[in-house]
This record gives sequence, C-alpha cells and structure tokens, in this order.
Amino acid sequence: MQKQKQAIIQSSLGSVFSVFSEEELKKITDDKKRSVAISGKINSPGIIEVPQGATLAQVINLAGGLLNDRGFKAAQLGMPFGGFLTEDSLDKELDFTLFDEDISRNIIILSQEDCIIQYSKFYVDYLIGKMHEGALEHYEVAREEILRIWKLLDRVSKGKSNMRDIFLLRRLASTVKEKVNQKHNIMEEIIDKFYEEIKEHIEEDRCYTSQCNHLIKLTITTKCIGCGACKRVCPVDCIHGEPKKQHYIDYNRCTHCGQCIAACPVNAITAGDNTFRFLRDLATPNKVVITQMAPAIRVTIGEAFGFEPGTNVENKLAAALRKLGVDYVFDTTWAADLTIMEEAAELQERLEKHFKGDKDVKLPILTSCCPAWVKFIEQNYGDMLDVPSSTKSPMQMFATIAKDIWGREHGLERDQITSVAIMPCVAKKYEASRLEFSRGLNYDVDYVITTRELIKIFEVSGINLSEIEDEPIDQVMGEYTGAGVIFGRTGGVIEAATRTAVEKMTGQRVDNIEFEALRGWDGFRACELEVGDIKLRIGIAYGLKEAGKMLDKIRSGEEFFHAIEIMACTCGCVGGGGQPKAKKRLETLQKRAEGLNAIDRSLPLRRSYENPAVLAIYDKYLDYPLSHKAHELLHTKYFVKVKDNK
Repeated sequence: MQKQKQAIIQSSLGSVFSVFSEEELKKITDDKKRSVAISGKINSPGIIEVPQGATLAQVINLAGGLLNDRGFKAAQLGMPFGGFLTEDSLDKELDFTLFDEDISRNIIILSQEDCIIQYSKFYVDYLIGKMHEGALEHYEVAREEILRIWKLLDRVSKGKSNMRDIFLLRRLASTVKEKVNQKHNIMEEIIDKFYEEIKEHIEEDRCYTSQCNHLIKLTITTKCIGCGACKRVCPVDCIHGEPKKQHYIDYNRCTHCGQCIAACPVNAITAGDNTFRFLRDLATPNKVVITQMAPAIRVTIGEAFGFEPGTNVENKLAAALRKLGVDYVFDTTWAADLTIMEEAAELQERLEKHFKGDKDVKLPILTSCCPAWVKFIEQNYGDMLDVPSSTKSPMQMFATIAKDIWGREHGLERDQITSVAIMPCVAKKYEASRLEFSRGLNYDVDYVITTRELIKIFEVSGINLSEIEDEPIDQVMGEYTGAGVIFGRTGGVIEAATRTAVEKMTGQRVDNIEFEALRGWDGFRACELEVGDIKLRIGIAYGLKEAGKMLDKIRSGEEFFHAIEIMACTCGCVGGGGQPKAKKRLETLQKRAEGLNAIDRSLPLRRSYENPAVLAIYDKYLDYPLSHKAHELLHTKYFVKVKDNK
C-alpha cells in the first residue's frame, strides 16, 4: 500500500545517507581507479578521486569540508558496514584495503551535529528496510537480533534505558557479527568509540545534539547575548540572568510555550530539532511516513515564500510534503472537528446539569488543546484539575486514530507508521513525549516539526511554495469544517464548541454562527453569549500571565464563567513559538487570524457535527460522543506536577 518514495536525500543540511544508487556504488567499487563516493555532513557530496597517500582529512577537504564547520565526529566506511574511523584517524592515510569485496566504496561523514544514537537507529532502520525489500539476504539469519538492537536503541533515545542495555547491545552485536560473518559490526564499534555519549543519554537523560526529542528541554545556548528579550516575554517568569550574560531557565516553572524562542534576536534558544530525523525517515525504505498539519500552519508558512500573512497555502503545502517523500499528507483540522464533538458534548452535559440546579457540576469547563497551559495548570493550579475538558488535543486525537484505526484498516502495525505532526507550537514537542500518549514506547506522535523547521527543510531542499502546483490533502483524514479551522486563533476553540453545543441543546439551527462576542484581541476578555434562551458567560485569555489572573479570579469566586478558553501564545496558535517571526507582530498575527476566519466563511460546512468523515468514525468505531469507546481512545487525564527542587 505504500507509495513510491521520492525522498530528498541531498541538501545544504547534508546528504541524508548515501546520495548514490546501489548500481552507482557497485560501479565505483568495481572500478580499478581510486574512486570513492562521499556523502553526509559535507559541503559537496559526490564522487572523488583519492590521491595516493591522501589522509582522511584531505579526503574531507576534497568534498568541500565539513558542513557548518561543526567538527568531525566519524566516518562510516562502506555499505552495509565497513567500520568507523574517528578523530584519531583524520591525519592518517585512508587505507583502501578497508573497502573489502563485500563493502561498497563509499564514505558517510558524521559531524558533531549528529547524535550517535539517532544515527544508529537510522542505520538499523535502513538495514531492516533493505532486508524487507529482499536485499542483504545474508543478514536474514540475524533478523531477530537486529530487531532487538533497534528496540534497545529506541529505549535509550527515549530516556527509558539503563546501563545493562549497553551490555545487551554488546551481546547482540557479537551474535550478529558471528551469524553474518562480519569483519566489522556497527554496534560494537559505536559502543567502543562513543561509550560516553551513550552513557550520557542513559544516566543524564541528555542528548547534546538535541536530536532525541524525549530528552530535550528548552535550552538557552552559549549564543545568548544577555539582551533580556526572552526574560521580558516569559509569561511564567522562569528565565533568569544578568544583562549581557548568558541567561538560564528554571524548569520547575517553564511550560515550553516557546515565546522566548520567538523573541530571541540571535536564535540562542532551542527546543531541539527533528529535521535530520524527518529527512532520514523519508529516505528509509519501507517506512510509512504520515504528516498532519495544524490549522494555523496553512496561513503562516507562506510568509517565508512571499505570500501575504493569512494566505491559505494548504494545497501547496500538501504538494511540497509529497515532493519531500511523505507518503500521506493529512490534516489536524479534521481531528479538531473530532475534538469538538467530544468537547461540545462535555460542555453540553455540564451546562444541562448546571441549568437544572446540580450544585456538584464542575464549571467552568476549560478547553484542552494548548499543551503549554496544560502544563501551567498542572504545575500551579493542582486544585483545579477538574476544570479542564478531558478530551485530548486535536494533534493527539489525530495520531491515536491514525495509528489505532487508520493503520489497522491499511494493514499496518503501530510501529510501521511514523507519525509526524507539523505544528506552530514548541510545547507540542513536550506534549508528544507525554507518556499517556503512548502505547509502551510507541508514541502516538513520533515527533513534531515546527513551522520554522519545515520552512528550513523546504528552503534547503530547493522547494519553493510560490512555484509549486497545488495538490489536495489526503482523505479520509483531511476533510474539515469551518469550526475546525478557527482553532488556530484566540477564541476559536470555544466558538467552535459553542456552535455545536448550543444547537444540540436548543434543537434549533442558528443562522449566524460567527459569534462576534467571542472575538477580539484583548489578552483577557469576559464575553456574554446569548443564543435563544441560553445565556452563557465565557472567559477567553491568551498568554499565561493573563491565564493566571483569570484562574485566580475563578478560584476566589470573584468571577464566574460557564466555559473558558486559554491559549499560551499571543492571539492563539497563529502566534505560536514555532511560527515565522514577524516584524509588525500584532498586525501580522491579526492577518493570520483573519485568514482562518476567511476559510471558515468560505466553507459549506461550518459546524463540526456536520463533518461526514467524523460522523463515519463514530458510526464505525466510537458509537457516539462521550461513549465508553470514545473515552478509551479520545480522552486523557491531568496530573499535579511536583516541583523538583534539585
């Protein structure tokens, strides 16, 4: 069922694996000349003639030198594997006898940007993919051991490992080497040459390259100039430091909202970068890569390619992702409609009990889509965790349906699907790594790519959205209503929920569902919404300082709301920490939000309960909103976060 891979394997980020076909490598290997195919973290991948007596350092220089001058890490010789050369080999003559008759004559250069665990996982993934294709048949005798090696590396990359796993990796590597009759084994040599890096992953839960997304925190790097811009915009006052000196983050308070990243003028703050992992997954044989795009992405990413803020480029984005090699391009907005079906039903249930005089019903109900405010309320308002709706965010709902329902319908196990979420929000990286959104060590969202990261991938891969022809988003998980798309701006989630809830409660269709009372740009606003006989008081806030004020007033009894919406970022997801930076910030954010409103107005279906694909999911798998089946798959719980005073 898998589509043909068209992965971009060479860019200014470095060629992903080898930029050469097996036929080309065989020709080079059989050639009597001193030809070598060189790829990886170098400026000019290609075929070079190696002069007699040339050192490894000279070979790298012949290929344009190391990419970004980030420092040499290792050179992998040949495919499938002919050994590693490390820094102590740089000034030694390149020994051509290392390319034996079973090893292709190519060199893959790793720099200090490469995480050895992620590279090892990618290599083993690639090996398994080639075996699945029917190549490398002599490796079949060690298939079980190779699969176990991958699982152990996966544990290490996710911070779920211990030092005994290195012992197991050694033993498995030795068995593979013996069974396959290898001269060199990649796992043996990685353990030997990169032991300290593996140990750091296991004992310190640290990946110094920031490529293992489960081990990453927001980090202010040594690029920091101490300007204080991050400190001024931080909504939870978690950044500290003196002027003109490197600043630091208090992780007891940080919510991963990413506003510091958006404000930093020198790009000194990182939340990790899954760019290399994404490109490698796209280049791996027999790996099914699916993407989902958040509602706000379509009206922001075009800015990097000359489009006005607010321009909807979703179909160009779909075409560009397919050109990269994505197998299925889906839309988170479809899952936003699914979220509303559950959230609106929960709102309706609580409101009906409240209006009947039930004193025990918990109000207000709080929309549950923003992971930064979820972490904020868990850290600071543990006594109010009965306020949020229990529905998962659209990102997590989509990924759950994709792996547990869509995948099964297509004959795919969970671990055969690589689920990539393209998000406007840095906190989504944190959300994707929450244990409750996984089954064992298989997470519903494998990793998140932010808007800015995807822009970089397109630019270095030679893809220009202004020049690409439109292509539709893949169905079934692509159709959406106007209610789903307005999730990307402040007030949009609660407006979408009330569109469904009030019509279900009254049994009447509302002609004008653009609830202007819920719209606006103030960071904290109290809104009165009257539809027929129903009168609702709704609170809307963006920015966690404003959210704190709202929650304090609710807790003290100073304010009462039937429902509230909180988003961590300015004007909602259109101002997310992973979005393109804007010079005229507020004006640009408002244009992005109006772009979503324009899409809403243009659609024939504007209520989530009208989405036929969502209704089909209920009919076939979930029964109805808030059913036992729906709770099992689409709902979650929140936890009091105990602060670590270490």
